Amino acid sequence: MPPSPPQTTAPTTNRTFAGLALVAAAGVAGGVLTAYAQGWLPSELGSLANSSGTWMLIAFGLALLARTPALGALSGALALATLLAGYVLGAGLRGDPSSAALMLFWGIAAVVVGPVVGLAAAWVRRGSPARAALGTGAVAGVLVGEGVYGLRYIADTTYPPHWWGSIVAGASTLVVAAIWRRLPARAVALAAAVTGVVAVAFVVVYSADLIAVLP
Repeated sequence: MPPSPPQTTAPTTNRTFAGLALVAAAGVAGGVLTAYAQGWLPSELGSLANSSGTWMLIAFGLALLARTPALGALSGALALATLLAGYVLGAGLRGDPSSAALMLFWGIAAVVVGPVVGLAAAWVRRGSPARAALGTGAVAGVLVGEGVYGLRYIADTTYPPHWWGSIVAGASTLVVAAIWRRLPARAVALAAAVTGVVAVAFVVVYSADLIAVLP
């Protein structure tokens, strides 16, 4: 019997690079759109273009396309990094250059938070019930935490229904994930607990106004 032809990883590698290229392109486009939307949107919708939850959801959605947890983590980091790059580009074109503090803050977020968001997406899609619960709680917690922060600290200068909407979106994320993945009661309870922890952590970090204290 003749020997089997050697296996090649070229198709898989090509798909991987194509997927990452898609993430990068979508991230840049989303960042540019965010920058311009800050001047286009009415006041009632303006917070959508100033919301970390918006970028988190974009990164999460793009990372859902990844085939493995490692690629999910990489996609999450790449998505946030390119969102930042697109935003800086768009803001510069609008004549509103970004501060070094903003770029440093979101650059750190891309490196630290991006992989977590990407891994959460991979776990929600393909992980065990416990991992799906952790991933769901992480995403829902950011949305709930941002809503609470908005109502507590900036409701007088923004549109409060947006922040209520963020809280509802976080709670809806729990429900949708539980139904989609058919999570058992213990996993749902874990997701709810993680949501609460992440939400509290979000409020603590954001209320510190780290962008203002960065050089």
